[in-house]
Amino acid sequence: MNRASNRALTLLASLVIPGIATAATIEEPVFNDPIVYQVEPKYQVVAYPDGFQLDNNYSWESSYYFSPYKLYTLTEQNNIIAAEQQITGGVLSTDTDGKKLLSISQPTIPEAYTFTYYPIFEIKEPLQLEPLSVESTAITTSSTPFTKSYYRTENFGNSTFGAGYIIDASMTATPATSTASKKVEAYAEGKVYGTAFGTKKELVRGRAQVSGQQGGSNSGTARLYLMGQQIWSTNLYTTFSPSPISWSRSFFNASKTFMVGPVPVTVKASLSGGVKLTVSGEIGPTVARLSATPGGWSNVTASAAINVVIASFGIEGSLMLVNVTIPTYAELYWPICTLDWTLNSTLKLNYLSGSLKAFVKINFIFYKKKWTVTIASWGGYTKNITLLNQNDSLILGLCPIIIKDPIIIKDPIILP
Repeated sequence: MNRASNRALTLLASLVIPGIATAATIEEPVFNDPIVYQVEPKYQVVAYPDGFQLDNNYSWESSYYFSPYKLYTLTEQNNIIAAEQQITGGVLSTDTDGKKLLSISQPTIPEAYTFTYYPIFEIKEPLQLEPLSVESTAITTSSTPFTKSYYRTENFGNSTFGAGYIIDASMTATPATSTASKKVEAYAEGKVYGTAFGTKKELVRGRAQVSGQQGGSNSGTARLYLMGQQIWSTNLYTTFSPSPISWSRSFFNASKTFMVGPVPVTVKASLSGGVKLTVSGEIGPTVARLSATPGGWSNVTASAAINVVIASFGIEGSLMLVNVTIPTYAELYWPICTLDWTLNSTLKLNYLSGSLKAFVKINFIFYKKKWTVTIASWGGYTKNITLLNQNDSLILGLCPIIIKDPIIIKDPIILP
């Protein structure tokens, strides 16, 4: 992104979304995997001098004599092309300039479609309270807060291309002390990650938290992060529902070099997409209600670079990396001695759909060869599931005296 477009983006963001303009100043990080990927043993990793002429200067694979200066008869041309097709298994066609074109699909690399196994990590904080007897004359709780929380992380794909998310939600009810009133709190956060050519980065993060207390804090905040930097925030009071945020930009670039046929091709993958956050709820001395829907999406577009002279090269296709939203609801209601709580979260996820192929074309005097390597090929996957759906009502706090069976004395006993 050049400076002029960056300034324009800053101005646009500040006009559309107050407080979000700082996001436009975030530079797009660039990462490089220095290891060259050798796709086939017969095409060894090689470094050519800059500007090296490969067109009409690279020998074919058949046993026919090769010379860029020889004039080959039509019969010799047909024999050479037929031999090349038999050796390579290529498909013969005619290119746009009228030359014969032999298209060769190289073996698909395992990283293009194979999942690396990442176990799903999930924690559901259990309710840990001692049972209360109905025969108790005074029901109280200790000073230990009641906490209910949920955490889940999932990753998919592999080190070439992949993505993942984290959902973290919790609520806490803290009993009163001699110096402070009881307190209710709720929190929700969602993160989205992206991986390209061995580089894994947090793309977006949405976070909201609220806190209510008699005579204390009755407020909260909602924040949005991009590549680890906060780009937007707002304060939350009473009943709140700020305008939803939806914003797009490029995240980062990563590059890796592949041997496509005899040519080292540096593929630059650009991850771009968006961040979104919707928040609503209520805060008060006895209620903390929070509904948050963080999410993000990212697509991969790629370009190619080489340092030699050949007929043509490039990238074909595009890849949808991830599109995820994680609606989460947390509620604590604690007016007197009964605490009502709800915690639920759902997952709406689409990931890894599309393909990316790198290709090169080299002139061989009277015909061309095209090599193609598939570096990503995913059929697309979808998940729409309920992660958590729990609610309960329990006694928590100082409650009135409970008398199970009162004793009525009919005949008083007179002691001497």
